[in-house]
Amino acid sequence: MKMHLATSKSRAMFGVSVAILATILVAGCRDEEKASERPPRPVRTVAVTFNPEDTYGSLVGEIRPRTETSFSFRQGGEVRERDVEVGDLVEIDTVLARLDTEDAQDAMRKAEANLFAAQAQFQNAETERARQQQLYPRTSTRQAFDAATAQASMAQAGVDAAQAGLRIAQTNLDNRVLKANAAGVVTAIGGEVGQIVGGGQMVVRVAQLGPRDAVFQVPEATIQTTGGDARVDVQLLSNPSIKATGTVREISPTADPITRNFTVRVGLDTAPDEFRFGSAVRGTIRLAGEPAARLPITALFSQGSESAVWVVDAASKTTKLVPVEVHRFDTKDFLVTKGLSSGDNVVVAGVQQLRPGMPVRLLEGSVE
Repeated sequence: MKMHLATSKSRAMFGVSVAILATILVAGCRDEEKASERPPRPVRTVAVTFNPEDTYGSLVGEIRPRTETSFSFRQGGEVRERDVEVGDLVEIDTVLARLDTEDAQDAMRKAEANLFAAQAQFQNAETERARQQQLYPRTSTRQAFDAATAQASMAQAGVDAAQAGLRIAQTNLDNRVLKANAAGVVTAIGGEVGQIVGGGQMVVRVAQLGPRDAVFQVPEATIQTTGGDARVDVQLLSNPSIKATGTVREISPTADPITRNFTVRVGLDTAPDEFRFGSAVRGTIRLAGEPAARLPITALFSQGSESAVWVVDAASKTTKLVPVEVHRFDTKDFLVTKGLSSGDNVVVAGVQQLRPGMPVRLLEGSVE
C-alpha cells in the first residue's frame, strides 16, 4: 500500500514538471515572436565627407620698425652735447649730438693758412712765368722761361693740395655734429655727455615712422610647412580685437644657436596706431592638414580602449560597429582620419542602445 502511494506521488510531480517546462517553452516562443515583430529602432545619421582639415598655428612676437638706423660719428671724440632722449620725435637734419670741436677747428685754421700760403706762392710763380714769357727770347733764355713755367705749375699743384686739405678739415669739423637723415622716433641711446666714443659706435638709434613688421621666432618645422609667402593674421596680445594682416617678408638664413628657431619678419599691410614698437602680438597662420571627416561628439562609441562609431548599412538598414582613428577632439566635434569612407552613414544619436546587426529606421533630418 505504501509503494502504491509513493508511485502515485512521483507520477504527480513528473506531471507538474512537464507542465512547468511546457509553460516556459511557450513563453519563450512568445518572446521570440515579440522580438521578431519589434519595429526597427529609429536613428539619426550623417553622411561622412572628407575634407582637408586646416589647422592654425600661433606664436607670440613683437612689433618692430621695418627700418631702424643706428647713428654714429665717423671719428671718435668726447660727446659735448646730446640733444635727444628716448621717445623723442626727430625730423630730417635734426641735430642728435655734438662732439668736442677744438681739435677740428684748429685743423680747419691750419688748412686755411696752408691754402693762403699756397695761393701766395702761386701768385709769385705765375708773375715770374709771365715776366719770363715777355723777356723771352730777347733778353731771357729758354731755360729760364721753362723753369718759371715749371715753378708756376708746382705752385698751382700746391694750391690744389691746400684746397683739398681745407675741404677735408671742413668735413671733419662738420662730422663732429650728428644729424638725422630721416624722420622717426629715438629708440635707444648709446652715448652720454662727457663719454669718449669711437668712430662707428652707436650714439642714437632712430626708428622710422613708416611700415612696421611683426617679428617672431619660428621653429624650423613650421617654416618648412608654410613656405615663404604665407599670410599671417596678427592681433594685439593685450587687446585681441585690434588686428592686422601681413605676409612673410624675411626669414633669417641661420637659426638661433640656443633656441634653434629662425627669426621671421612679417610685413604688415596696415598697422593700427595701437601697434606700437615693442608691443606683444600673436601671429596666427593656417596650416593645411590631411583629409578628415568631422563628426559630432555624440556619434563616438568606446570599444574597450579604442574609438568606434555605428555605421548603418545602406542595403540592409542594419548597424555595424566600425573602429576609427581620431585625429583631434574639439568642443562639440571630433575628426576622423581612418576607418570610414566617404558616404558612410554614421549614427549620431542613441549609440549606446545599439547592437550589431540591429535593424534601424532613419529619422527625418538624417543625411544619406
